[in-house]
Amino acid sequence: MSYHLRPDESTRSGLRRVARRELRRARKALRAHNPPSDEAIHEARKSAKKVRAIVELIEADNGSGVGRSQKRLRTINRALSPARDSDAMVEILAKLKSRNPHLFSEHTFARARRRLTSSKEEALRAAQHDEAWAVVDRELGKLQASAKGWRSAHRQFKTFAAGIHRTYRRGRKAMARARKRQGAADFHEWRKQIKALWYQVRLLQGCNASIRRDVDALRSAETWLGDDHNLVVLCAELTRDDSICHGPVDVDRFRLAADRFQRDLRKRAIARLRRLYARSADDYVGRVRRGWKAWRRCDEKGRRGRARRTA
Repeated sequence: MSYHLRPDESTRSGLRRVARRELRRARKALRAHNPPSDEAIHEARKSAKKVRAIVELIEADNGSGVGRSQKRLRTINRALSPARDSDAMVEILAKLKSRNPHLFSEHTFARARRRLTSSKEEALRAAQHDEAWAVVDRELGKLQASAKGWRSAHRQFKTFAAGIHRTYRRGRKAMARARKRQGAADFHEWRKQIKALWYQVRLLQGCNASIRRDVDALRSAETWLGDDHNLVVLCAELTRDDSICHGPVDVDRFRLAADRFQRDLRKRAIARLRRLYARSADDYVGRVRRGWKAWRRCDEKGRRGRARRTA
């Protein structure tokens, strides 16, 4: 996987390298077709979120050079989100039907799917009309150029310490609120903190097996809570459509099925991350730091051994 630091590079140059690579990938994907394909939009959004995680690490470390990067990333996300969100609703509708085969007839399912597909097409037309793809390409290019000057204040693991500490602490608090309140907005906020931590520790996933297990756990929980959020958006979208909810769809049955699915998704996410978030933020950062130092020492010994053999 390419979204991680190499053991033989400095943290400063490594973060710049990864960020610029993700920005190049996003521009290349979006330029391949006009309008961009669904997959290109999805991949570009993921790349933008990875870059945001890097910017947040540099900002938490009181680094320099990031300037207007956050504003540019928000502009990119606003342009790409509508089409991707419509796709996500189509996907979660299919998952809901798979879990509840008798919830819709095939005719009703096709009708709802057409409604969601129509929303996506409208979003794409609006983006084309507003020249959103040109705006996104321009902002990605500016970010790519500015990334050359991104510079963390510290070196080695200190580059990551403050950012991971802050994100972990926020995620731990968000998890506690979500478990207590059981509200959709609370689980959505928790999911955002999970995703931020996931992207941050992925940069260090080469360190040891423990960090890789954290990466896997965060990825699973983020996926489940992503489905949870998509169900919330899907329910809101379909119940706004009188031609569907006042006709072929039994709204109460639909909501009950969605609620059951959401409870299962939330339960799985909590169980998956209960152990990860059981530590204090200081303890968690300390564990990651120890993995980092062992990884660097091992690489340094390996390079010395190779140098002696070459000599």
